[in-house]
Amino acid sequence: MAAPTLDKADPRPPRQRTGKVRLRSWYDKTGFWLLLLLPVLITLAVFQFYPLLETLRMGWTNEGARTVDPGFVGAQNFERLLTEDPHFWGIVRNSFIWVFTSVILQLVIGTLAALVLNSRIRLRSVWRGLLMVPWVTPTVVVGVIWRWIFEGSNSGLANFFLTRLGVFDQPTVFLASDFWVWPVLLFASTWKGVPFVTLLVLAALQGVPKDLHESAAVDGAGPVKRFFHVTIPSIRGTLFTTGMISLVTTWFKFELIWALTNGGPGFATSILPTYVYTWAFNRLEYGMAGAVATLALVIIFVVAAMYALLFREKES
Repeated sequence: MAAPTLDKADPRPPRQRTGKVRLRSWYDKTGFWLLLLLPVLITLAVFQFYPLLETLRMGWTNEGARTVDPGFVGAQNFERLLTEDPHFWGIVRNSFIWVFTSVILQLVIGTLAALVLNSRIRLRSVWRGLLMVPWVTPTVVVGVIWRWIFEGSNSGLANFFLTRLGVFDQPTVFLASDFWVWPVLLFASTWKGVPFVTLLVLAALQGVPKDLHESAAVDGAGPVKRFFHVTIPSIRGTLFTTGMISLVTTWFKFELIWALTNGGPGFATSILPTYVYTWAFNRLEYGMAGAVATLALVIIFVVAAMYALLFREKES
């Protein structure tokens, strides 16, 4: 690399002139791109990182709308949740049921849908376009639609057809039933999340070499064997990434449950994000809400780390 040429007429010392050349070189290689990213970094800092840090801080305080003397209380909020709160562990259980069942259904149905859309079927482009409708529909709108469908009277679309078909003798209050409420929520969540999984898996399937399937077919492998021994290994990385994204997003998916049940009946369908809302905006105890949010963040971090480790061990 040639040394930078310094102007002999420049009266500044050689070290200062060399430093200016290095600064200019750094700006050309790195600084310009950082300048372009600056608006995005500022947006993330203001609307993502600052609220996150503020939530973590509040979990160690007793701040609230009714608190006379707010201040640092240490781990009291966490002790109260873990040992005294009668609803916390049931809500943690609900969160795991909600997340794992939703993610498994989304991965299975989304992968099967991707296989169908990757095959030669009539109007394939039309079906691919229609598949994206649930994904692009706002989550609150999805919740309102499914709440109307499962309305507990004859005005609900599900009750309208099921009573006329003779499945039920009278309208069923799905969203207030301990038996039906979770299947309805999981059905709505799956309907909303399947298009995302299908899109990623479909893109991965189009990258699988056809020679592998042809070679396996020549060796006598049927469609099922080719799926498990050729297709799945080829798209394993995509399935891992898709599962990780679905895991994290479903864990913090607040809008759908709140639009459908408000976490009820009682706390039967409450998950940790809805419990944060309950503490913050119903009970007005911001410190407890921050503690719940902190524990939710710690739990999903541990679960995601275990998921990544299990995948790495299986790969090795």
